[in-house]
Amino acid sequence: MDLQTELPQSYRVEVSGWDTSDRFFVEKTTLDWGREADKEISLRSAVCQGCVVFVRLLQAIANSNNFPIAYQAVNVTERETDGRMRVRLEQLRPHATRKETEVSPSDATLTLA
Repeated sequence: MDLQTELPQSYRVEVSGWDTSDRFFVEKTTLDWGREADKEISLRSAVCQGCVVFVRLLQAIANSNNFPIAYQAVNVTERETDGRMRVRLEQLRPHATRKETEVSPSDATLTLA
């Protein structure tokens, strides 16, 4: 059993987005990256389940750009005794537009039986 795969890895990140009062926030925190690609952060700012936040790595990683990545808050806990909320994140992926998924007549091939 590989002990390293069972322990979460932590990264210093900057999180930004809009809180429950529709105010823009920027907050530095730690991103815990566990097994099965589970990602979780702890925030002072109150966010709603389903909202979008942007996470940017603060520590330099070789050959890495430090641009923000969009995540959705899929689970938000009640405030803990330290005033923070635990937020489980899921990375958002771009969806193909209808135009990108349509096949033009010139691209279609006709198969005759």
